[in-house]
Amino acid sequence: MTFTVSGGQSALLFLVMMRCTGLVFTAPIFGHHSIPTLVKFGLAAALTIALSKGAGMNAGALPLLLAAPIELIIGTALGFILSMGFQAIEVSGRVISIQLGLSLASVFSPTEEEAATAIDPFFSVLAGLLFLAMNLHLAIVSALANSFLVYPIGGGWPADLALTGAQTVTLVLELGVRVALPIALVLLLVELSVALLARAIPQINVFILGLPLKMLVGIGVLAIAMPSLVNGAASIFRFIFNAATGGAVST
Repeated sequence: MTFTVSGGQSALLFLVMMRCTGLVFTAPIFGHHSIPTLVKFGLAAALTIALSKGAGMNAGALPLLLAAPIELIIGTALGFILSMGFQAIEVSGRVISIQLGLSLASVFSPTEEEAATAIDPFFSVLAGLLFLAMNLHLAIVSALANSFLVYPIGGGWPADLALTGAQTVTLVLELGVRVALPIALVLLLVELSVALLARAIPQINVFILGLPLKMLVGIGVLAIAMPSLVNGAASIFRFIFNAATGGAVST
């Protein structure tokens, strides 16, 4: 079996490959550092073959040397925007862990390759399981396919994509704090109660009483509020994919 590829088709395949590679290396799950680089390139090549038929070259396409880095940046930007849902959920976990007092015992996380608290891996796993349960790994492929319709190959840098990315980062961080805010407020009330108790009874050691009480109440509230946390995380993922695709991909 033989395949014939003309010069124009080879240029189109190369540009599609550049966009697919940028997305694969930055998208959630696909771009995780534990996945070998060779596997990522193989996935990018498979996506290129699958999606190249639906990609069309812009009528006023830029020269190949100029279009290639732009396509790589478009794919990277799209993957970065789609990964912001994980960042928002991790922000929620970090806010809760700070209020719990767990930030005093930060350790090196092998999954994130940075300092993390004991509760951070829980939120990372929760985000990953929810991401897969909502079939968002398939929605990433749909978002990539839709990007070839919204931003045709060789059409130059889309100015609205940068604006969408900046707005998404701001709103996602806000949503992450909102998800954690109820639990953080409960823990703040516990801390104020301990402070008032220490004011009324000076013999009480605030440090010995306050930290274990905050952790005990915080873990209990976290367990009770778990359905709300899951719903909030799902809403963040839906918002991200709608913002990145203009509502073209249903989540």
